[in-house]
Order: sequence, then structure tokens, then C-alpha cells
Amino acid sequence: MLGKRLFLRIFSYMCIGALCYGSMEVVARGFTHISMGLLGGMCFVFIGLTGFLRRSGRLTLFQQQTVVTMFITVSELLCGMITNLWLGLNVWDYSELPFNFKGQICLPFCMLWFVLSYVGILADEWTISHIFAEYLPNRLHILRLRKITQ
Repeated sequence: MLGKRLFLRIFSYMCIGALCYGSMEVVARGFTHISMGLLGGMCFVFIGLTGFLRRSGRLTLFQQQTVVTMFITVSELLCGMITNLWLGLNVWDYSELPFNFKGQICLPFCMLWFVLSYVGILADEWTISHIFAEYLPNRLHILRLRKITQ
């Protein structure tokens, strides 16, 4: 039974991450690519894993954001090396931006991932409490939209 629940959770996170990131890209750039949806899904799964570590007291919020940012940046580099340089799909090119590495990652987007990681962390908290209907004792206080009565 645990295997089914875990699969459902990971599948749900992949879908939510893919849809959210793909939608953000369409709004920002006017288009997206399926590889970006897959990457967004993987990153949201990772946010969920690190969220568990933060809620259990093993990571602070800042540490979680930092680890998630590094994961996103490394994932973006690997995905870019495959899709853009190896397969030649030219999904994105950061070569005109400062502090870029082979046009696949750059410092301005790395800083953006840090900010967006907080949005992803909030989305993780919301997903757990509203979609999976689980109580989170150590959740972020910003999500307390209604008073919890006991």
C-alpha cells in the first residue's frame, strides 16, 4: 500500500511541477518545451523531498532554498547540455547573459531560482495540506490563511 501512495505522490508532484513551470514559461516567453515540463516536475518532487527534511528540523528554510536552487541549476545544466548542445534543440540560450556557462546556466537565473524556490516551497505546503489533506505541524506560518481550532 505504501508503494502505491508513494507512486501517486511522486506522480502528482511531477504533474503539478510540469504544469506550473510550463505555464510560467508560456507566460514569460510565449512558449515552452516538453523537456522543461519534465524538468519542472523533477524539481517539484525534489522540493517535496527537501520540504520533508525542513519540517523534520534537518534543514532551515534558507538551507532548503539553497539546496533546491543548486538542484535546479545543476538539473538545468544537464538538461541544457543534452537538449541544447547534444541534440541541438535550442530550447534556451543564456549566452548573452552575464556569468553564463556555455549558455546553459547563468547567475541571474540562478538567483531567480532561489526566489522561485520559495514559491515552490509554498506550493509544496499547499499541496500537502489541501490536495493530500494532511496536517503539517511544522509548516510555514505564511500559509495559515485560516485559524486552526482545536
